[in-house]
Amino acid sequence: MDSGGGERTAIYEGILLRRLGHDVKCFAPVIRKDLCFPDLMNQIDFRALLPSTRLPLPRRDFVSLIASSLLSPVFAGSFEKYDVILSHGQPACWISYLLTRRTSVPRVAYLHHPTRFLYPRSIDRSFGWENNLDFSFSQGIVGFMSPMAKALDRLSILSSDRIVVNSRWIADIVGKIYGTFPVVCPPGFDDEKLFPVKQKGEVTVQGLKIPKPFILSTTRHYAQKGLSDLIRIFSLVRNESNAKLVITGNFTNYTRALRSLCAELGLENEVAFTGRVTEGELVKLYQNADVYAFTSPEEDFGLGPIEAMSCGTPPVVWDHAGPRETVIDETTGLRARPNDLHNFAAKLKLLLIDTKLNAELSNNAARHAKHNYSWSNHVKMLESILLDAAGLDKGNR
Repeated sequence: MDSGGGERTAIYEGILLRRLGHDVKCFAPVIRKDLCFPDLMNQIDFRALLPSTRLPLPRRDFVSLIASSLLSPVFAGSFEKYDVILSHGQPACWISYLLTRRTSVPRVAYLHHPTRFLYPRSIDRSFGWENNLDFSFSQGIVGFMSPMAKALDRLSILSSDRIVVNSRWIADIVGKIYGTFPVVCPPGFDDEKLFPVKQKGEVTVQGLKIPKPFILSTTRHYAQKGLSDLIRIFSLVRNESNAKLVITGNFTNYTRALRSLCAELGLENEVAFTGRVTEGELVKLYQNADVYAFTSPEEDFGLGPIEAMSCGTPPVVWDHAGPRETVIDETTGLRARPNDLHNFAAKLKLLLIDTKLNAELSNNAARHAKHNYSWSNHVKMLESILLDAAGLDKGNR
């Protein structure tokens, strides 16, 4: 029901595990192909946990989340045939716990972050989930029953046969909260699609012609992602550069606030909101952008900087959280002092002006991403974890 790095990770795992010869079925409480990478979802067998309805019921997605979390034991028998269940975060970990209480099917929990409704980041406490009412309702219920919810969350995660996380940053947090030491298996990029081009040029996406030079940002339109800060940063860059700012992502209620901020700063014609782009358009944007800007202040991992680096576009990120370990400062990109908008703007301007430095970081970034963060590397490691949890080897799968 969303289009973030966690969803992309789960989809790519399904696609690539099938290519390795495994029989893979993907289940979710809510399936919204219109919002969640439709180009990719068509390549995998996705099924709703419960029968879905097309009726325009109020808070339909929220009801599906709650119903799936409560009624899982009813259809547990149909999951006995699987060798292993991989669950991505909550409520998937809880659902898989209920599904396997009476069976011997092993479970692997992949945590992109600790359950944020129970252990919110400071940015979550500041903004909440007003841009996603289904998340807001879920937050309210979980908050109301917090002590019990934390106990059930802990039970469902720690009873998993293996616990996997996406970054060392999250591994440290998971260790402090749950008292366990998970395996780090970072997500990656599609090395068959994402690679540098010899000559960067103009791009047309969704009927919009994007002239050079331009700064790219690809993220969900939630307040937690720091897009308002990005627009303020861009206003500082714009004073000394003719670059445009391109922001992709599905439109939300928050998009209106971002457009209003652009108008307030006189940037209506300098910032392009593309809406959802196709996979092919996204690749072209990554390949032809001059700089990639990632302003999410407490990002658990951040696929955007990885995908940008794979295309030879150096990123600028905050020197904090997940991007701090994926972007090597002054080698594959630049890291700015946390919350210092002027420092972030200075880094962007440097990469726009200093073409020699930009080219050097571009070459380093592409090599770094390919060596450390390809999907092929990710799925090989994940396959080994799943087979080990299931007590199988590659010859008996």
